[in-house]
Amino acid sequence: MVEATRRISPERRQRILEAARFLVLRNGLRATTMEAIAREARIAKPTLYGYFPDKEAVFLAIVEELVADLLAAFEAALKGEGEVVARIAAALTAKYRTIETLLQGSPHAAELYDEHDRSAGPFFREVEHKVEAAIAAELRAAGVDQPEALTRVLAGAAYGIGRKTDDMGEIEASIALLVERLVRPELES
Repeated sequence: MVEATRRISPERRQRILEAARFLVLRNGLRATTMEAIAREARIAKPTLYGYFPDKEAVFLAIVEELVADLLAAFEAALKGEGEVVARIAAALTAKYRTIETLLQGSPHAAELYDEHDRSAGPFFREVEHKVEAAIAAELRAAGVDQPEALTRVLAGAAYGIGRKTDDMGEIEASIALLVERLVRPELES
C-alpha cells in the first residue's frame, strides 16, 4: 500500500520533472540519462521507471507542462484589454516568453527545439492549431478578410522570430511590429 502511494505521488513526479528539466537544460537531451535523472531527483532508478517508462516519456511530460503554461499565458494575453492588434501581439509574445523562460538561456535550446519537432511534433501541432484558431477568431470578429490566411502568416513569422533570437526584448518588439504591419491595414480597409 505504501509503495503504491509513492508511485503516484504528485510531489515526487514534480520533483522528477524538475530534475529532468534542470539536466536537459544544462546537459542537453541526448546527454541526460534516466540514471542521471534519478540521481538528481534523489530517487532510485526503479522508482523513476515507476513514473516514466523511458526518457522520451519524461521529455513529453516536460513538454506537457510547458504547453499548459504557454496556453494559459497566450489565452490571458489574447483576452486582455486593448485593441485586437495589441492583444494578438501580446498573446504571441507571451507564447515565446513562456518558451524563453523554460529554456533560460540553455546552450541546448536548438537541440530541444529540434527534439520537440521530432518527438512532440503531433502534440505541438495540436497546440498550434488551438493558438491559430484563437487568433483567427479574433481577426474574424474584428472584420478581417481571410483571417485564417493572415493567421498562418503571423504564426509562421512569429515562429521564425522566436527561433532567430533569444533576446525577449527583441522578440517582443519584432512581434509587435509584425502584427502592427500586417493586421492594422486589414482593420482599416
